[in-house]
Amino acid sequence: MRRGAGLLAAAGLAAATAACGSFEDPSIVLDLRVLAMTAEPPEVVAPFDPADPLDVELADSEICALIADPAEDRALTIAMRACGPTSSDRCDDPLRPVLDLGEQTIEDPEEAASAPRACATLEDGLGLLAVLQDSLSQDDLLGFGGIAARVELRVRPADSEPGGADEIFAFKRMRYAPQQPPERVANANPTLDGLCAVTIADSDADPVAPEACADGLDPEVPALPLGRCADVTPLVLGPGELLEIFPVEPAGVREDYVLPTFDGGVQAITENLTYAWLATAGSWSAGSTGGPRDIAGNEARLETRFTAPDDPEIIGDGLDIALWIVQRDERGGAAWFESCVRVELE
Repeated sequence: MRRGAGLLAAAGLAAATAACGSFEDPSIVLDLRVLAMTAEPPEVVAPFDPADPLDVELADSEICALIADPAEDRALTIAMRACGPTSSDRCDDPLRPVLDLGEQTIEDPEEAASAPRACATLEDGLGLLAVLQDSLSQDDLLGFGGIAARVELRVRPADSEPGGADEIFAFKRMRYAPQQPPERVANANPTLDGLCAVTIADSDADPVAPEACADGLDPEVPALPLGRCADVTPLVLGPGELLEIFPVEPAGVREDYVLPTFDGGVQAITENLTYAWLATAGSWSAGSTGGPRDIAGNEARLETRFTAPDDPEIIGDGLDIALWIVQRDERGGAAWFESCVRVELE
């Protein structure tokens, strides 16, 4: 079980390793952490009249957070607020406008009957306008390319006080831009068709998942189930088994877009995507994949390899391991996908 002796043993082993002089692997999630934040839409592009700059209608944006708390069974309180960019990435300057987006309490992220929504809405209105005007006043480029805002997230155990030692912070960048050039459209969040998974014999084997998944998800090739461990039937692995995972992208997910240039022209760009790989136990060959082409023009690798734990004390009667995959583009778009594997002794 998720909160059984296996998970506690894994956490204890990680802590002991850290105490011996090594750092904990950031791709292994042991305690309360914000893993990602998304906005829908992730960018707001609006028609703009230079002769009447205040006559603009901005779309509302829903801000949501992916929060993990694998070591505890407890409710969490979240609070969000928006402000202009600050050096701390927090809305902590009392002399600058801050827009309160509210506070809510959610059930335990792993144990709730359904995945809790940790969300708030950033609405068009005078409060947002004050934040954007403040951001513009701090921008040396006077909003060329867009006006930035920050949404600050604070998360704490529901039975604790704000500002306590166990409160954690994260932030999400938002961008508001005029529709210049006229063909400019707002960014959309990326997505996936699924996660192709292939077991391999050893770490020296050539990559096989990209070839196996080249034409999309194949019924003959295993796919990781999408959902929390509480909601899906996990893929079963043996101790130390090695799993190569490849994200299967739908056609057109890497958007083509245009941006204005300083000389009055237009630059056409195709997005790159990156992937962050996280789990509650085991290890990854790469915690981050994707990105731009290398200096030789080769496409960045998207796949990674997950190695299951092999310690019988950690595995116990069977260990469910939560996996998270966070997909990001280069313009603030993001999406996340949850999965689960179960490790059983042979």
